[in-house]
Amino acid sequence: MAVVTVPDMTKALRRTLVAHGKLPDDKAEEIAIQVLNYFGHESMVLDNILAPEDRDIFYKLEEEGLLSSEVENTTVDKGKNWRIHYWLLNSGAILTKETQQEGVDDSPEGVYENLGQEGWNRSRARK
Repeated sequence: MAVVTVPDMTKALRRTLVAHGKLPDDKAEEIAIQVLNYFGHESMVLDNILAPEDRDIFYKLEEEGLLSSEVENTTVDKGKNWRIHYWLLNSGAILTKETQQEGVDDSPEGVYENLGQEGWNRSRARK
């Protein structure tokens, strides 16, 4: 697993939540620290340790692909089922978001607008 630093997470938040108007820019670093403090040196955290307002942030990050969640069912004493919810840090997506070029529109419309004339040329060199 790649190491996600506070600057990495901050940049990923700016390219996702801030860019989509879900988080003010001046809160990006604060939220990055808050989220990474839950994970520490791990890539997984139990859902039941989250405060309700932090869980809301985690759901937003899941929508952006920066976190994912898993559920594990286990049987405890007397045959009762216990459901355990986990949050997983998607370091690949965070670092990918972190390294994307700033100002590049990767929406379908933006891709076509930034394609350039060479991209539209369909002729091929003949052998």
